[in-house]
Amino acid sequence: AQPFRMAIEFERSIEESRFKSPLEGFETVTEAVEHRRDPLTGRTARIVSEVFPHPDDSGGTDLEAVVGDGEDCFFCPGTVDEATPEYPEAIGGGRGKEGAATSFPNLFPYAKHSNVVVLTEEHFRPIDGLGADRLADGLACGLDYVRSVREHDGSRFASINMNFLRSSGSSVYHPHMQTMADDHGTDRQAELVRREREYHNEHGSRYWRDLLDRERGGDRYVGRTGDVEWLAPFAPLGQYHVAGVVGAEGSSIPGEDDAAAIAAGIENVLQYYAEQGLNAFNFGLRLAPEAPESTAVVDIVARAPFGEHYVSDAFFAQSIHGQTVVDAEPETYAADVADAF
Repeated sequence: AQPFRMAIEFERSIEESRFKSPLEGFETVTEAVEHRRDPLTGRTARIVSEVFPHPDDSGGTDLEAVVGDGEDCFFCPGTVDEATPEYPEAIGGGRGKEGAATSFPNLFPYAKHSNVVVLTEEHFRPIDGLGADRLADGLACGLDYVRSVREHDGSRFASINMNFLRSSGSSVYHPHMQTMADDHGTDRQAELVRREREYHNEHGSRYWRDLLDRERGGDRYVGRTGDVEWLAPFAPLGQYHVAGVVGAEGSSIPGEDDAAAIAAGIENVLQYYAEQGLNAFNFGLRLAPEAPESTAVVDIVARAPFGEHYVSDAFFAQSIHGQTVVDAEPETYAADVADAF
């Protein structure tokens, strides 16, 4: 692990790769590779040219034709009550409901407590048709589940996550979220909690509050929805990464107003993605309610556009080396995302 930096420093360096390019008549060309270090964790990201499979490369697939009409989809009305599990009595039994959203245990759990939240009765909606209300209902279901399992079992970590379309890792077209809660957390959750605690012990203040104080008015700051503030992180986790800081002043589980504000911000980011011709994404809202120095943050990244000939944007750098590689500098897209807020 990288040594912890006890201040908010934006470290970057640029190296040059030189070669004789057949695209330039074998003249010598120079390509830049930029290295950035995350101010909190020391995680590094690389910014290189033309690594992301942009929309023109996706094949122009008619999504409606691919996703079909929902026949045999076990998340669609008429099937969801027969094909999905029910909660144990210890956390209320049955299934959860909020607006159009329905929640139930994950048949293939990723954690001790793991659920699925189906967002819509419609079999499919594109990213610019999900809508803040539906996203808020889904988040509310996920947060209710976190509260229930914590009351029953005291889980230290939780997250609410979403994959959308197959290039993001989703195996089901019907829009849905997934919640996880346990005492382990993910590697990144555990690392962030440790770093947040170290930062607070050194400075007597919360990292995310200090970061927002540094970034407001700058070229990576995006805007605000309710009490949630949004920015394009200095060392992105993925392409067009946008983060929403939910709990800059505390680590409690977000409430109803926070869920609505998070959903409004997600809708804005998805609108920006759609305007870029993008159609797939991941997001994750991470929670550590027993860690008083920690902050609830939601991260959203665009994924390779799904199409007939789509190419994954996750390759050996991510799967083997745990290294982020993108071609969009946050300073170049933050202002455009802000226009959607």
